[in-house]
Amino acid sequence: MKKATTLAVCSIVTALSVVLMFFGGITFILAYIMPMLVGMLMIMLKRTFGTSSAWITYTATSVLSFILVADKECMLMYVMLFGFYPIIQSGLNKIKIKLLSLIIKLIIFNSLLAAVQFILVYVFGIPFLEDGEGKWLIILFAVLMNILFIMYDRLLITLTRLYEIKLEKKIKKYFK
Repeated sequence: MKKATTLAVCSIVTALSVVLMFFGGITFILAYIMPMLVGMLMIMLKRTFGTSSAWITYTATSVLSFILVADKECMLMYVMLFGFYPIIQSGLNKIKIKLLSLIIKLIIFNSLLAAVQFILVYVFGIPFLEDGEGKWLIILFAVLMNILFIMYDRLLITLTRLYEIKLEKKIKKYFK
């Protein structure tokens, strides 16, 4: 594949990703959905143009999101969790013992989720809980985020397989 084609597609995906990240500030739930959706674009980049193209696009999107996206929670969820996970997921899926693979994925996710919340509270000054809310909400949030992450992981596996079967050959043929 030509370098110019790869660069053009990566640039378009970066621009689309930043625009989608803007929508993350509309409501609370979109601050989590948009980073996941943008992360799914990395499947196409990695499979069609290679891992290095996906990493470059992830890095460019992360830098531009840090500068341009007003919702810092949305930006951090992409930068620290959902942006790079589709790129590294195939490596984690190669672990033969499925339970070990899941445990490693959850350790990575939970440590980065805690880091995101720490940065939001202590760097950006965005409180995790409003006054009067119970501390049990932290546990509920963590449990729900873990369920969401497991569903996201399964969705990425399904979308990757679907992309391989239905679209990869057509897209590679189109970009020859």
